[in-house]
Amino acid sequence: MRRRVTFSFHLAKSVSMTVVLSLLPAKALAQDLYLPDRKSESPLSAEAVKSLFSGKVHVGSYNFTLQNFPGVDFEEHTKSDGSLTHKMGMRLDKGKWSLKDNQICFDYEAPELLAACFSFYQRGNCVYHFQETVQGYVAPRFTAVSVLKGEEPSCDPPMS
Repeated sequence: MRRRVTFSFHLAKSVSMTVVLSLLPAKALAQDLYLPDRKSESPLSAEAVKSLFSGKVHVGSYNFTLQNFPGVDFEEHTKSDGSLTHKMGMRLDKGKWSLKDNQICFDYEAPELLAACFSFYQRGNCVYHFQETVQGYVAPRFTAVSVLKGEEPSCDPPMS
């Protein structure tokens, strides 16, 4: 059963926002109970990332909102030919994706969506997206959680 869990994140300059993650099970009641520990856990390998994304559709929720985006829930199809489609509400964006070591780099056609690369961690069938760069600038932060379309999330608790 899917449950909506609300978290508050505090950003630079004392700005805070509320995020709704609809894919997480009810046991994920606090941010640190579900995020991978990047100091002790390793991101997925290039082979695992390619297998998990190439030709697949992920559904998930962002942990932030963007101007001109109608919500935080998304669906992204990373096609095996390197093209992609990203849906959020009624908005549809197209672009390209590529592997760079163990990261996926996304480059959308929409000029307001900056090219960015991400590393991924997985617990159960839940995939945690961490942004590493934005158009060449280092920008490490948790951005989203997703599962393959049609799967019910089965997120594991953090590794000890």
